[in-house]
Amino acid sequence: MEKALFQFMAIVAIFLMVWFGLSKVDYVRIFRLQNMSKRTEKKIGELVMRTIERTEDVIKDDSTQVILNKIRDRISSGSNAPTNIQVHLVRKGDVNAFALPGNHLIIYTGLITRCDSAEELCGVMAHEIGHITLDHVIKRLGSELGISVLASMASGGNTATVAQVIKTLSSSAFERGQESEADAFAVNCLQKARVSPEGFAVFMNKMAKMQEDIPKQMEWISSHPDSRNRVVAIRDLIKENGSYTPVLTEEEWQILRRAAAANAPLEEESFEEEDSESDTTTAVHK
Repeated sequence: MEKALFQFMAIVAIFLMVWFGLSKVDYVRIFRLQNMSKRTEKKIGELVMRTIERTEDVIKDDSTQVILNKIRDRISSGSNAPTNIQVHLVRKGDVNAFALPGNHLIIYTGLITRCDSAEELCGVMAHEIGHITLDHVIKRLGSELGISVLASMASGGNTATVAQVIKTLSSSAFERGQESEADAFAVNCLQKARVSPEGFAVFMNKMAKMQEDIPKQMEWISSHPDSRNRVVAIRDLIKENGSYTPVLTEEEWQILRRAAAANAPLEEESFEEEDSESDTTTAVHK
């Protein structure tokens, strides 16, 4: 009798544990995210891009665009990334890059001026392309804003909602697991494309150090936390598997650097602005 009672109570306990665990999973949200059409995502991306083009200085220079597209194509050659990713260069001194719905990738001129090689820039772009390829962008927005808000955006949206999307994607961290997946994606596709992934590790390490001195300008690194630990993880992923070839010629890299420098605010001016605001502004996003 006691044995039967014990077994019954054990079954009840297991049932309650399973029920509790399943109740914590938002199956409706997950199902709706997975079934949100690419057409809807594209509409959201187009809406956000129109806002960015209206409020930011998007650089439309053919020679610069060709070089950025060359990096994008090189990355894509080593992965299953979408073939229609559009890269947009924005005149802004912040060190930042971020992905938008609908396969858009925003790069600030401040990021390029802080890269010492094309491979460093390639690593950052590969990471962001990883977020696009792995559908992290729409999942992030669904988690932060809700599916119903995203669905309404496809029908027009409003200024406040679009601004929140831009803020979320440009200055908020993805989940830790998603960041690790994007890092692994970047290293893997760079190696397959015969681009040295060491540049990615070098950039991450450099930004982690620089963040201590000029934190507010380090938008990309402050929205991608645990930088030092990720440098170790990235280097652990790198395999010695043959030679790499440059992603750009030296001439192409210098053209891109000059274009970014010519279209970015003077660093001295930016630093002075940061110093003047340092007493009243929280510098690093969490």
